Amino acid sequence: MRLSRRQLFTAAGITALTSTGFGTGPAAVAAPVRTWSGEIQVGEWEQYHLGLDGGAHQRALTALGIAHRDGVRADEPYLVVPVESVRRAALEFGDHAAADVLRARFGLDSPSMLGRGLKVVLGQDGLEKRYLDEPGLQLRYIGHRRRFAGYVMPMPASVRKALA
Repeated sequence: MRLSRRQLFTAAGITALTSTGFGTGPAAVAAPVRTWSGEIQVGEWEQYHLGLDGGAHQRALTALGIAHRDGVRADEPYLVVPVESVRRAALEFGDHAAADVLRARFGLDSPSMLGRGLKVVLGQDGLEKRYLDEPGLQLRYIGHRRRFAGYVMPMPASVRKALA
C-alpha cells in the first residue's frame, strides 16, 4: 500500500500527539480522516478495466476530457489525473476500474470489481493479482469476454460506501 505524503504527515502528527500525552481515550486512537489527494496515471487506472461496467469507463474518460479514439482505452496511458477525478468516475459513472484502483491505492475495505468480473467470465475466485501480472491470463480473459459483451455488472453499495 502506498501512502501520499499528506497521509504520512497526518499519521505522524497523530502519533506525536498521542505520545506526548495530549491525546488519550478513544478519540486519540481514531484513524485520520481519509484525504483523496494525489494523482493516478491513466494506465494504472485502466489495468483494472474489464469492460463489464456498461460503458461507464468511457463516459468517465469523456467527462475528464481524456481522448480514447479506440472507444475503449485512453490514448495516453502516462497521462496523470487527480485522485478526486478518479473517485468521481467511480461514484458518478460507476466505473469499476476507478473503484478498484482507489481500493488498491488507499487500502479500502470493499469488494474487488476486478475479482467479481473475473469470477463471472472465467468462473474462478482469487485471480485479481494474477490478472494484473500475467499477460497469459489477460489473453484468456479476452478469449472468453465475447460471450459477456452485453453483460453489465452492477456496483455494490459496499463499494460506493467505501468511496464516500
